[in-house]
Amino acid sequence: MLLLRTWNFSGRTNMAMDVVLAETVKEPLLRLYTWARPTLSLGRHQKRIELNVDYMRQKGIECVVRPTGGRAVLHQDELTYAFIVPASHELARKNLEEFHRIVSERVFLAVRKLGFDVKMEARKRTMAKSPACFDSPGVYEITLNGKKLVGSAQMRTRDFVLEHGSILLKSHVEEYARCLNLNPDSLKEKFVGLQEVKDVTLEELEKSLIESFCESFGPAESFTLSFELLNRIYEREVQFGCPVN
Repeated sequence: MLLLRTWNFSGRTNMAMDVVLAETVKEPLLRLYTWARPTLSLGRHQKRIELNVDYMRQKGIECVVRPTGGRAVLHQDELTYAFIVPASHELARKNLEEFHRIVSERVFLAVRKLGFDVKMEARKRTMAKSPACFDSPGVYEITLNGKKLVGSAQMRTRDFVLEHGSILLKSHVEEYARCLNLNPDSLKEKFVGLQEVKDVTLEELEKSLIESFCESFGPAESFTLSFELLNRIYEREVQFGCPVN
């Protein structure tokens, strides 16, 4: 399994990087990353969403459109992961739900190893109509104390499967709600960050996550971004912007 750590890139760069890597790698790759500043990411089909643009500009919150589906996520104080599998790999032949279960199980075991009593939702729920991803957990998504902890989304093509997700350290309910013109009280009891339950560092979470993925996909081999790949990534950034910026 290839491993890439990238810290504090912009939202557009992060999204372009996930896609360019997915188009490039020939074996499974786990990418762990953070964001240069608070960023609201919208699912690729969230075209009619009403954002509080003035608030986002005032707070310096970037906005991007993900290559994956799903609902809006505010990326701030979290560890984000992307797991990429080329079409030639046996895992890519799993259907959407089974692939998601396998990835979520790795995340679940990593968080549990850190001493958190997490659960993995194994049943489908009626999805909330809210534009917020963290309003409710989906099937095989991870909860802590009955609240959603991890939000994830997937992209599938003939050439690859990409799943990326956010493991929250802090929830930032007020900012999240205001970006989406929602009442913060409507989200207050819906999701939680790990550091709001007990002390854990980003580095501890990162280490546990890598170990968990290695248990299923083999030893981690460091992947390096070449100048050619970086140029391709920067050329693709424009695809993922949204009008708030």
